Amino acid sequence: MFLCVLMLLLLPGMVHALVTGSGDRVHFDTPVDDDVFAIGGQLSVNAPVRSLVVAGGEVLVNAPVEGDVVAAGGTVTINAPVGGKVVLAGGMVTLNSTIGRNALMYGGDVKMTSNTVIGADALVSASRVANHGEVRGNLTVSSQQFTDTGKAGHLSFTRERSTLGSEILGFLSLATVLFSIGMGILGLLMIHFTPGPFRLVEEQVRARPLVKILAGLGGILGGIILTILLALTVIGIPIALCVCLGLIAGMLFATLFVSSSLGRFLADRFGRTLKDWQYFLLGFVVLQLSFRIPFLGLVILAIALCLGFGALMYALPSCRTLFAGNTERV
Repeated sequence: MFLCVLMLLLLPGMVHALVTGSGDRVHFDTPVDDDVFAIGGQLSVNAPVRSLVVAGGEVLVNAPVEGDVVAAGGTVTINAPVGGKVVLAGGMVTLNSTIGRNALMYGGDVKMTSNTVIGADALVSASRVANHGEVRGNLTVSSQQFTDTGKAGHLSFTRERSTLGSEILGFLSLATVLFSIGMGILGLLMIHFTPGPFRLVEEQVRARPLVKILAGLGGILGGIILTILLALTVIGIPIALCVCLGLIAGMLFATLFVSSSLGRFLADRFGRTLKDWQYFLLGFVVLQLSFRIPFLGLVILAIALCLGFGALMYALPSCRTLFAGNTERV
């Protein structure tokens, strides 16, 4: 449910430009009059930005954000005012500022300090929740432990029973959310830094998709069989590891290419012209939601993996030619 709400909240936030960042440590220490997408081990925002979408081990926002904030990480801390809405997911989520609109928070521990003021509604799902601030609209909490010394226009609390099964399901649900957000940011970074190769593969997705699905299925099965056969011999183990890593990487990238192609198809059907990264984000939202459909979602996932992997196989020669041409010009 959290992922569905998250993706639907992201859709209206499509903007016309972006600034990206990645690395072990990413810091924004000067004002950015643009929309920021970043991924890294440690992420900190110490100067005003227009809007923020980040994922990392530790996320710290110490400067005002004009629009929305979407953040996921091991620890997520918001210490500065946010003009729009916030969507936060993490092991430890701390809200210590004013929020102009709605707040959606999911994690292991969620804390709203006495400095927190949420202008509209708040939806919180976590093992432990502490509210010491003010929610001017509806506060909806689902938690095993809830401490409430703050204020809310209307409070709705559902106590979750703590069992080993629920703990495991909660961890898997959070991991799925973080993984999905990370995949979305990875796709945006690929479009930003390698637009040519990404477009080549995406075009292959739309050209004879049934052929690409069959080719992708054969490629995935062939890669698995080749990895097993190579691993049976000592001398082939290093090659088997390389083949296995390549297979995993190809399957990860596969859904990203399909997302972009799906977004372009949907936008064309509705007569909309968007930027490449907006096509991707639209398709990514729809595809991620479809993966969550019981039973049918697994079929859609399998088709997307085979289609994207097959398109990647067909596009590899063109990508090599493109990179070779760029190298000669350099």
